[in-house]
Amino acid sequence: MKTYAVLKGNNYFLSLAELKAMLNDDNAEINYFTGVAIFEGNKGDIAKRSARIKRSGELIYISDDPKKINEILRGGCFWIKEDVIMGSQKNNLNAINHEIKRGVKVSKECEKIDIILTDGVIILGKIKGQIDSKSLLEHEKKPFSQSGTMSPETSRLLVNLSRPKKEVLDPFVGTGSILIEARWLNYDCIGSDLDKTMLQKTKTNLNYFNYDCNLLFSSATNLPFHHITSIATDPPYGRSTKNKGAELMQLYEEFFSSASETLTKGGFLAFATDSRFNFIDKLKENSFIIKGLHYLYSHKSLTRAIYVVQKK
Repeated sequence: MKTYAVLKGNNYFLSLAELKAMLNDDNAEINYFTGVAIFEGNKGDIAKRSARIKRSGELIYISDDPKKINEILRGGCFWIKEDVIMGSQKNNLNAINHEIKRGVKVSKECEKIDIILTDGVIILGKIKGQIDSKSLLEHEKKPFSQSGTMSPETSRLLVNLSRPKKEVLDPFVGTGSILIEARWLNYDCIGSDLDKTMLQKTKTNLNYFNYDCNLLFSSATNLPFHHITSIATDPPYGRSTKNKGAELMQLYEEFFSSASETLTKGGFLAFATDSRFNFIDKLKENSFIIKGLHYLYSHKSLTRAIYVVQKK
């Protein structure tokens, strides 16, 4: 059985990285069309837990001929989701649709299918999962937030990129955005911070959604944990941080050392920072393998760099 996944388009490489992390198989063979990934396995509902996979399902057929798609659908009843990923095909959409839908009943009461036009082909699939936009919107409404608070989407992305097995640790907990997503994904969640006010705000935010996480007053540069398999975090950077210049760089370096001691062999660290910083050498010095470095535009004054590293 083959699965397809429709990826968010403002950064396809980042969407693909999340998919690979959720599959937890660096050797997985993924065939890629612009905006759509095809891979082996029964993972049709993978989009339900994702931040950047719009829809996913069972692949039915791929063809450049709408008549062949029609042969599969004719006589049936379907709720059709149309997606034109490559703009050059929009001019042909009406003609392609007319050919595909001849003799097909279209109704929201029927089975959901995808018809995706990309790279000169038509991808036909049964929709099994969709991104849970409702939960992401709900998590935006937490009681406490502040300037620079990470969005639920990016928070969920970091959790998935950190490839949790059981627990997720966030040692720069802030107002708890990452812990909220970790708990929603049904992982054990641990948060720490040196700001007691932030810890209280995190607790209030978690309670608001009836989520329970373990919160500790602790420094990220001297973590009191061992054998953790997954760290997802958003360390300080930008205008809102009290740390500046050399002091901020020292904080990161000490955090990398502490995270390396905390993670079990093969464990993952995923974190976001300002794209103007480069931590590749410092991470390597602390026994991390660079698995991915991605850039995500946030707003006019900030593009985030998202690092994904693995403990040797």
